[in-house]
Amino acid sequence: MNKNLQVLVISFIVIFVLLFLRLLHLQIADGAKFNRLALENAAKTVPESAPRGIIYDRQGKVLVENRPVFSVRILPYVLNKKSPAEQKRILDLLATLLGEKIELKVSAVEPILVKDDIVFDIAIKVEERGQELEGVIATSQPVRLFKYGNLAAHVLGYVGEIEANELSQLKDQGYRQGDIVGKDGVEKIYDQFLRGTNGGKRVEVDVYGTPLRILESIEPTPGADMQLTLDTQLQQVAESALGQQEGAVVVMQAKTGEILALASYPNYDPNLFISGFKHAQWAQMNGSRHPFINRALAIYPPGSIFKVVTLAAALEEGVASIDEVLDCHGYYKLHNRLAKCWLASGHGPISVLEGLVWSCDVVYYELGRRLGPDKLAKYARKFGLGSKTGLDLPQEKKGTVPDTAWKKSYLGQNWYDGDSINYGIGQGFIQVTPLQMACLYASLSSGKLVRPYIVKEIRDQNNQLIYQGTTEVVSELGIAPKTLLVIRQALREVIRRGTGVAANIPGIPVAGKTGTAENPGLAHAWFICYAPFDNPEIVIASFVAHGEHGDRASAYIARDILRWYEKERLAQPYPPEEPEAQYILHGSRKVPYGNFRRPVLPTTDNPAHL
Repeated sequence: MNKNLQVLVISFIVIFVLLFLRLLHLQIADGAKFNRLALENAAKTVPESAPRGIIYDRQGKVLVENRPVFSVRILPYVLNKKSPAEQKRILDLLATLLGEKIELKVSAVEPILVKDDIVFDIAIKVEERGQELEGVIATSQPVRLFKYGNLAAHVLGYVGEIEANELSQLKDQGYRQGDIVGKDGVEKIYDQFLRGTNGGKRVEVDVYGTPLRILESIEPTPGADMQLTLDTQLQQVAESALGQQEGAVVVMQAKTGEILALASYPNYDPNLFISGFKHAQWAQMNGSRHPFINRALAIYPPGSIFKVVTLAAALEEGVASIDEVLDCHGYYKLHNRLAKCWLASGHGPISVLEGLVWSCDVVYYELGRRLGPDKLAKYARKFGLGSKTGLDLPQEKKGTVPDTAWKKSYLGQNWYDGDSINYGIGQGFIQVTPLQMACLYASLSSGKLVRPYIVKEIRDQNNQLIYQGTTEVVSELGIAPKTLLVIRQALREVIRRGTGVAANIPGIPVAGKTGTAENPGLAHAWFICYAPFDNPEIVIASFVAHGEHGDRASAYIARDILRWYEKERLAQPYPPEEPEAQYILHGSRKVPYGNFRRPVLPTTDNPAHL
């Protein structure tokens, strides 16, 4: 054998030995790894959805729970092994049980959904006739059940399959394609608590998809249960009082910020996102009335309910005193232009405080002019306007608190006196939410702004507390107690004998303010009140879009709520009040109003625009 041939043979031997050693290493050292990879390549995961947590009201009444949805599915890897005649027999029998014709091509590997949300009786029949329906199974999974339909829809929200844009943001938090997630309300804000952890089985399958053995089984972990601050009965009263008027109602505990009721209309039934929409229902959902908007958190001009801010600013800044008397002739003259008071005949000589009681526009035009935009904005912000309240719900708007810089920045215009007088009566550029105004009026008694909240607590399946809502003071108003005192007393007189008499309820002393805000078309109607006057338990903000008159449309809503609350929830009954007082207290002083003419309430309310 020549030398070259020897080298070639040795080279082949070396290569062979190296290959053999490599194969031996793969077989022994990495065998477990490749065996696992092989199993994974021949395995599929069958997911099992976790039931979402149950949602209760403050009394422990179930608002949202889960119900099983039964479905019929075909297993292609079983049916494909049958003869065409046998396949037809099975499908015909299934069609008879379901009461409808089945048309599908059984060629896929994954189970095929035949019909979803079938009644329990049919699911049982499919299971009972399993030998005749080989390759057909009935499955179940939990879906949401909103027990009261439309009730509190904007608080609870709805659920649906995760969308691509949501998945891109949430995939790092364990979300996967096909997951059911909260889309609005507390279902969305607290989805991480409510959703639980999905389980499932990892199954080894053959090339046809036929299950061979279960490799791993993980039980789903139900979501945590949630208790809201809502009172279901009070929520029903609020929604009934609002009726089919476009608007919103907020009922809040004055001292703690707990939301007892929050209604918005138009609303919707969250169950429709589970069972599916009919064409007419979907058209209504996407119609011009926008039922998905939470109007309690949307922005509107406040009108006369803003006058408490103007009064507080005027007294604190020293541009007016409580017993200063102005003349109302039914109009206010500014630079040869006239701004109307809502009472065309005028209120006559009227004090600053009486101006609040009777909602005299002329008084507050003048206060607005004296203050100017920057001082008005300063006090509006003290009361929390222009910022979100921090309520744990989506959709909240922060509103608009205009000042000189704002108008220049957004509109490129200077500020004029006409803007200031409109500002003084809550018109013009100022915009607020019903929730903000509820918080504002609640702060009048305590001198503190409290953050509202809707979730009382969340507990896991072991009943361990994992989240608790608490009262949080956002800020001190920084307004003199005597200023707040005279404002509260004036608000009490609004209800006793002023524009808010519609909400004067025997057995519970109420303080509040009406408001009518100009708007294209009919004016918006507002009414904000709290009760009991001397120790507030609740504050109510009612708003009716295009309701025209706050002393009617919105005050009647609050009246119905107050009547129910006085009967069902009031901590202690109140004795009858003394006959109507002839003065408003200011500390130890008595400011008489008996000499002032009491106007007759008109049938229209038309604050001025300039």
